[in-house]
Amino acid sequence: MKHHCNNTLWLIGKTETVQAAKQSLLQRNASNLLVLDFGGLLPPPLSLQLVKRNKAFVQALKRWRVQHWSTESNGMLNHIVESETALQWHFTTLWSPPVKVYQALSKHWPDLNCVYHYHNPQAYLWGLAWYQDELWSVHETMYG
Repeated sequence: MKHHCNNTLWLIGKTETVQAAKQSLLQRNASNLLVLDFGGLLPPPLSLQLVKRNKAFVQALKRWRVQHWSTESNGMLNHIVESETALQWHFTTLWSPPVKVYQALSKHWPDLNCVYHYHNPQAYLWGLAWYQDELWSVHETMYG
């Protein structure tokens, strides 16, 4: 059984910074639906971008994603709210939030304010963090 982690990400900053971050993460899939593709910001190595999809390949890709994104999946978008200077995305990932993706956002655009909240009720896990003025503030906990 897969555990879904519910995520909310807010990005706030200058118009050009917010739009650049958006373009690095938000893509259209083959069905022309908007999806969060963390590979736009943190792409897997070429050896894991090949089309072969046997069990060993899938497991290696999942391990790489967990190591570099903190989750084994891209984000499944549920709701988007945006303005010129702010984005708010509600999405799910498998098991855990993409914390390393958030950290990469702050490294690429240090003037971008980033706030994220997540919870996985099946794993009894939740957290809240924000990045502002080149400083991360984090509160995470497990309950139950």
